[in-house]
Amino acid sequence: MKQQNKKDYDLLLKIILEGDSGTQKNKIIQKFMQEIVTQSNDRWIDLGPLCKVIEIQGKTVLLQINNINKYGGYKSAYKSFYSKAYGAMIVYDITNKKSFENVEKIWKYRIRMHAKENIQMMLIGSKCDLENERKISKKSGKKLADKLGIPFYEVSVKENINIEDAFTELTMNILDNLDENNQLKPKPKSKPIIYSIQEDMKQLFERKELCDFEIECKDDQNPLSKFKIPVHKLIIQNRLRIDENQLENQFYSILSRDSKQNVDVLLKWIYFGKVLLSNLSIFEEWKKKLSNISKVKIKIGINPLLDDLKRLMNEEETKDFQIISNNQKIKIHKIILIARSELFRGMFISVTEDKSNSVHEYSNKKTKTIQNLINFFYTDEIPKIKNKTILKELKECVDYFQLNSKRLNQLIKKIIGEIPQQQQQQQNSKKKCLIF
Repeated sequence: MKQQNKKDYDLLLKIILEGDSGTQKNKIIQKFMQEIVTQSNDRWIDLGPLCKVIEIQGKTVLLQINNINKYGGYKSAYKSFYSKAYGAMIVYDITNKKSFENVEKIWKYRIRMHAKENIQMMLIGSKCDLENERKISKKSGKKLADKLGIPFYEVSVKENINIEDAFTELTMNILDNLDENNQLKPKPKSKPIIYSIQEDMKQLFERKELCDFEIECKDDQNPLSKFKIPVHKLIIQNRLRIDENQLENQFYSILSRDSKQNVDVLLKWIYFGKVLLSNLSIFEEWKKKLSNISKVKIKIGINPLLDDLKRLMNEEETKDFQIISNNQKIKIHKIILIARSELFRGMFISVTEDKSNSVHEYSNKKTKTIQNLINFFYTDEIPKIKNKTILKELKECVDYFQLNSKRLNQLIKKIIGEIPQQQQQQQNSKKKCLIF
């Protein structure tokens, strides 16, 4: 591998792969590098660190990726690699139960002991093409990832499934957590709880019957014909900060001159903030094309998406739906309600239904509880709530609105369980003070 001259890149990000032997760590790295994958066996072949240069967010980034298994149990080697790493993937084999059982040991005794405090992590289940030999279910992998609080992917080197997606998401997570000196930010003492709004937005993107606008682009198979793509006006207007006139004229005109493949790259960024590394050059071209009409500096990642949705939450004049509780009217955007709630996805055939279907009464709940729920719809955050009654009501709301967030349910249950303990601790402290 040719060594990169320091002046050829702005930022060096070191990523390491951990896991048992035979989990295809080497092959995963090679596949991402688009190099020939060795077929001899899955065991370590000393390739050294492999490097890949990418252009992202106006920076030239050099990814240096290394499988550190060859260093065995040498703690000094682990400490050296982890102290310099920005990201790490723990890889297990879905056909090997032992490799899955060792994940938590690797997490506890290698990563937590030797890595930077806020190293960005990811759990990877390899060989997902070997479905008939599967020993670890996808559900079990996701459950473990949720327990560790890290993203999860199942990948296949043979079928080239999710490898680029996994490295793309890990790289974006690293960039989102860098300070002005390009160092990983320390973990905040009070970190907001973030959930996967991207998954809900992805479902919305795929629900074409709920769209209220169509854009045209060139058909990839036949450039002379046009291909129509249904979209949601409000989502596009909010992400690009353009008005309806700009959407229907300038935006429509720009997209009609491009291919469906390129338009898909832009739309996936608009809906859930993600761009594959292989599509970065296409995305950069979109930024140039839209610079004359968009009022926002276009950035990739979950944070810009959340920032835009938080801003949308404050746009009262565009809210077109009301939830009534105890004679109090709380406004929300219908499209956000549909995106986040399974209940409302089933209620609406179209987002353009008449005004009579723009009110929903949900009685006997405190206004504060509904407001906390609406806040979650837009921000993916749960405020610190000490009132046990409101927490219980919030749990009931989660069930009623059929929110697809098991982690949200678990968190509320955990907080409800912790409140009596906190109250008991406070009482004990008061007793000690009185005795003193």
